[in-house]
Amino acid sequence: MDFSRLRHRIVFLSPRTSITNELGENVPVWIPFKPRINPDLRIDTDTEIYITADYTGNASLITIEGIPYAHPISLKEFEVWANVSPTTGREYEEAQKLRAETTYSITTRYFTDIKPDCKILFRGRILNIVSVLNVGEMNTELKIVAAEMITNAESF
Repeated sequence: MDFSRLRHRIVFLSPRTSITNELGENVPVWIPFKPRINPDLRIDTDTEIYITADYTGNASLITIEGIPYAHPISLKEFEVWANVSPTTGREYEEAQKLRAETTYSITTRYFTDIKPDCKILFRGRILNIVSVLNVGEMNTELKIVAAEMITNAESF
């Protein structure tokens, strides 16, 4: 693996049970975690910061009480090096709205606990993991295919 290509910082997000917002709705939240290289290491899930999407579709940091959290620098301890490159983009019609989707190819070192039910936080955007590939089955490199759904498209 050519580690010099890993020039972007990403944060992996693990699904957490939903919380109830001020309107009484169940809102899914995602907790940042530091992925493991060794499967025998323990995961620390006692963080007080959660990530959800705001009304514009961008990532929003909140505390366990639902209060907006204003310090994204606190995510530095969860960041890992990766190479993120867009591969395809498309538009399609859904419920009489034009939706846009961009697919990304993400390369990072091998981690044991990255699953397709996780998400990726990259530059304020949340990417949904489509597939996770262990390149060459050598446990050195992961190739992740992720998609970003752009929800602010116009209706016609």
